[in-house]
Amino acid sequence: MTSSILNIALSGLKAAQAGLSVTANNIANANTTGYSRQNVVQNASFANFSGGGYFGQGVDIITVQRAYDAFLTSQATQSAASLSYLNTYSDQMSGLMNRLGDVETGVTASLNNLYAAMSSFGQASNDTASRQVALSASQSTAARFRSLSDDLSALSAGTNQKITTSVGQINQLVSAVASYNEKISNAVGNGSGHTPNELLDERDQVIRELGKLTGITTANQGGSINVYLSNGQPLVVGTAQSKLEFKADPSSLSGTSLSLVMAGRSTVLKESDIDGGQLGALVQFRDNELAKAQTDLGKIAISMAAAYNQQQQFGLDSKGNPGTPLFTLGTPTAVSARGNVGDANLSVSLTDIRSMTGDDYQLTRSGSDYVVTRLSDKQVVGTYASLPQEVEGITIGLASGDLADGDSFTIKVTSQAASGMQVLLTDPSKLAGAAPMQLDTPATNKGTGTVARLRSSESAVTDYSKSVDVVFTSASEYELRDSAGTVLGNGKLTPPQTTISQIGWSFDLAGAPAAGDTFTVSASPGDPSGDNRNALAMGALGTAKLMGNATLTDGYAAVVGSIGTRAASLNVSKAAQTTAYNQAISDEQSNAGVNTDEEGMNLIKYQQAYSAAGKILAMSSQLFDELLTSIR
Repeated sequence: MTSSILNIALSGLKAAQAGLSVTANNIANANTTGYSRQNVVQNASFANFSGGGYFGQGVDIITVQRAYDAFLTSQATQSAASLSYLNTYSDQMSGLMNRLGDVETGVTASLNNLYAAMSSFGQASNDTASRQVALSASQSTAARFRSLSDDLSALSAGTNQKITTSVGQINQLVSAVASYNEKISNAVGNGSGHTPNELLDERDQVIRELGKLTGITTANQGGSINVYLSNGQPLVVGTAQSKLEFKADPSSLSGTSLSLVMAGRSTVLKESDIDGGQLGALVQFRDNELAKAQTDLGKIAISMAAAYNQQQQFGLDSKGNPGTPLFTLGTPTAVSARGNVGDANLSVSLTDIRSMTGDDYQLTRSGSDYVVTRLSDKQVVGTYASLPQEVEGITIGLASGDLADGDSFTIKVTSQAASGMQVLLTDPSKLAGAAPMQLDTPATNKGTGTVARLRSSESAVTDYSKSVDVVFTSASEYELRDSAGTVLGNGKLTPPQTTISQIGWSFDLAGAPAAGDTFTVSASPGDPSGDNRNALAMGALGTAKLMGNATLTDGYAAVVGSIGTRAASLNVSKAAQTTAYNQAISDEQSNAGVNTDEEGMNLIKYQQAYSAAGKILAMSSQLFDELLTSIR
C-alpha cells in the first residue's frame, strides 16, 4: 500500500509539473501570432481491485492538446482572405481614381480649354493669334490624353509587378505548407501518435497567410492538409506541390498570363480561376477596372479626334485649300488567339479616323473567308476573300504568313488610341475656318426634324460643288435629289441611326420629319479671309453630343463617376468586412487565445497541486521508514 501511495504521489507530481510547464508555455506565447492555447489532457489511472474494492492508482498524462476549433479557424481564415481582397482592390481603385479624377491629371480642364480656344477661333477665324491659340490648345489636349494614357499604363505595369511579388510569396507559402505536412507526419510518427501542436499552429498560420494572397480551399487527408485554388486545381497535396508562373504572353489581351505548373505540366489560368485574396484583386482590377478605364479613355479620344477631323477636313484653310486631318491616334494592335495553328502576323493601321467607331474587332478565318466582327455588339461588319481590307477607319492586312481555318485575332483599337494622340498640323493657317457648303431647313417643313453638324465623311468620291436635297417620303425614308430633281439615291433611318451621308459629307438629324419635308445641302464656298462657318462648327463641338447622348466632357465625367461609385462601394464593403474580420478573430481567440489572467490562476492551481502531491510523497516516505523500523 505504501508503494501505491508513493506511485500516486509521483503521478500527481508529474501531472502538476506538466500543467505548470504547459501553463508557463502558454504565458510565454501569449503574444505569438497564430499560437493556440494548450491544455494537459489527463485521466485517472486504471484502478486495481484489492479485496475491499477498486483502489485508484493516480493519474495518467494522456497528451498535450491545443485549443482548436476547425470551424472558427476556417471562418477567421476566410474572413482574412476577403478583407485582403477588398483592401487590395480598394487601394488600386484609389490609385486609378487619383489619376482620372484629379483636376491636374484628368482631361476635363484640357477639353474645356480646347472648347474655349475653338470658340474664339470661330469668332475670329481670320485672326492669326486666335488660330495659334486653337492649335496650341489642340496640342495641349492631345498631350493630356497621352500623359493620362501613360499614367494608366504605368499603373498597369505597377499592378503586374505586384502580381509578380504575390506569385513569389504564394509559391513560398505553398512550399512551406508541403514542408509542414511532411514535418507533422514525421512528428506524429515519432511521437507515437501525439500531435506536434506548435507545428500545427504554424501550418495554420501559413495557410491563413496563403489565403490572404489568393482564394483557396482546404481538405484534411490524414495528418496533412491539401490546399486547392478556388477553381479546384491543387496547390498542395500531401508533400507534393504546384507552382504559379507569371510571364509575358503574346496571346493574352493583357500581355501576360498566369499559369499553374503541376508535375512539369503548365496550365494557363483564367481570371475566374484566381478568385479572392490579394492576387485575385490585382488580376481582376487590372483586367476589369483598369482595362475598362483605358478603353473608355480611348473611346473619348477617338470620338474627339473623329469629330474634329470630320469638321476640319470639311472646311477650307486660310488659303482656300481643303482642310487636312487635325488629329491622329495610337496604332491598333492585334493579339493572336491561344491555339492558333497558322503562322499569320497581322498588320493593322489607321486609314481614316473620321470613320472610327471606338470599337474593338475580331478577325476570324472561316474556311477561305476572313470574317471581321465588331466586339461591342457581336455584329459581323465584313466578310472578305482576301486581305488587306478597310473596316470602319482601320486597315487590316497580313504582315506575314496566313491564318488557318478557325484561327482568330483580337484587334485592340480603343485601349491604344489615347497613347498615340498627336496634332498633325504645325501651321495655324492650316486650320479650316471657311465652309464649302451650307445646310438649310425650309420654313415650309411640317415635321419636327432638325439638322446639325454638316461635316465631312470618309468617301471614295467627294464632291462639295453639287447641291443635294434630302426629301423625306415618309417619317424615316428619304431620297437624295439633285437640283434638277433627279433621284441620286435613297435611304432609311433606323434608330439609333441619325446620320445622313452623301459624296463625302454628312449631317445629323434629330426629331421626326414628316413626309415631304426637305433639307438642302447646297454648294456655298466661302471666302477664306472672312468666312467663319466651319470655325463656328468646330467651336460648337464642345456642346455637341459626340458620344451617344453625351458631350465629350459629360462622357469623361461619366467614366470618372463610375469609377468613383465603384471605389465608394468597395470602401463600404471593406468597412463591413473589417467588422466581420474583427469578430471572426475575436471568436477564434475566445476559444484558442491565451488569457494571462486565466493562466495565472492555472499557475496557482498547479502549484498547489504540486505542493499537495509533494506532501503525499513526503508522507509516503515517512510511512515507508516507519514500516522498515517496525520490521527491524
